[in-house]
Amino acid sequence: MTCLDAAWPFAWAAPGDRVGLQVGSPQQEVARLLVALEASEAVVAEARELGADLLLTHHPLLYAPVTEIREDRPAGRLLAQILRAGLAVVACHTNLDVAPGGLNDYLAARLGLTQAAPLSLQGRDPWLKLVVFVPLGYEDRIRAALFDDRVGVIGRYSHCSFAARGQGTYLPEEGARPWRGQVARLERAEEVRLEVILPQSRAAAAVARMIAAHPYEEVAYDLYPLDNPAPPLGYGRVGDLAAPCPWAGFRDRLPEIFPVRGVRLWGEPPPEVTRVAVCGGSGGELIAAARDQGAQVFITGEVRHHQAVPGDYRHFVVLEVGHFASEVVFMPAWADDLQRRLTAQGAAVEVLVSRREEPPCVVSLW
Repeated sequence: MTCLDAAWPFAWAAPGDRVGLQVGSPQQEVARLLVALEASEAVVAEARELGADLLLTHHPLLYAPVTEIREDRPAGRLLAQILRAGLAVVACHTNLDVAPGGLNDYLAARLGLTQAAPLSLQGRDPWLKLVVFVPLGYEDRIRAALFDDRVGVIGRYSHCSFAARGQGTYLPEEGARPWRGQVARLERAEEVRLEVILPQSRAAAAVARMIAAHPYEEVAYDLYPLDNPAPPLGYGRVGDLAAPCPWAGFRDRLPEIFPVRGVRLWGEPPPEVTRVAVCGGSGGELIAAARDQGAQVFITGEVRHHQAVPGDYRHFVVLEVGHFASEVVFMPAWADDLQRRLTAQGAAVEVLVSRREEPPCVVSLW
């Protein structure tokens, strides 16, 4: 849970969204987990067969208030199967949508968008500066513990830090176990003041790693708030293609990205595509934002009838690829990312991705 919260903070979820641990105990041990878009009966059966301890989903299992658990009805039967299997269920929903490196960043990267930015800004993740005092010679050990994909990152540069030497003093009191020195004797130590910047959402996890790696019994450190422009958080992404692409060529790439045979389309396609917006899931409310920010194409999973209102759609097109198709493509990448993070923390957890997910419905003609 700490690993998930550090990468895709639950606090970033939309108000009223159901994220976090939904079924199971916080003390449950996890050796194997299965990643899936949602906890369908097929996915739950797959998790049981694989011996998974945890099912991690994008769509929450429990969203509307539960008023009954009846096994003669689908929802109750599914929940009973999960409980009997001792399977924990955790959801990362809108927090995964807005997070840097989350679902929408993945879609933007697959579409080849450069300098992609949130289509609808929801807030920012404030910057902090972490300063820690380290005995001389231990700087690299602490750096290695601190750095991750967002700690010590400035623009296109990672592993950024600053160090300055100085002298620290301390007097261990009765009961202390000093790393160097003696109780009741004033000590002087050659130390390094080590500084890194990090987003507020990563502070707790970074400090915990730092303390675990630090040789001192009591670690002296400071966290300073910064006024630097903070990383944006928001739904959808909008950006430019690396090079203009004819409409036909852009259209023909879509089945390579989304598992679809066809899409619903509103508007008049431009002769050439240079700027694209995308939003996984239900993004119909962002159609106007896509147009206002210069996109010629807006791709989303679901558009409700009243959202695709008639209007001047010349050289602007909305493509609906299906809610399922717009999000399920991210599940393998999400599983791989989580596996890397857990492995880096020394956690012996195997992360698998569901192979049995199917769209909730298919188009049938008869």
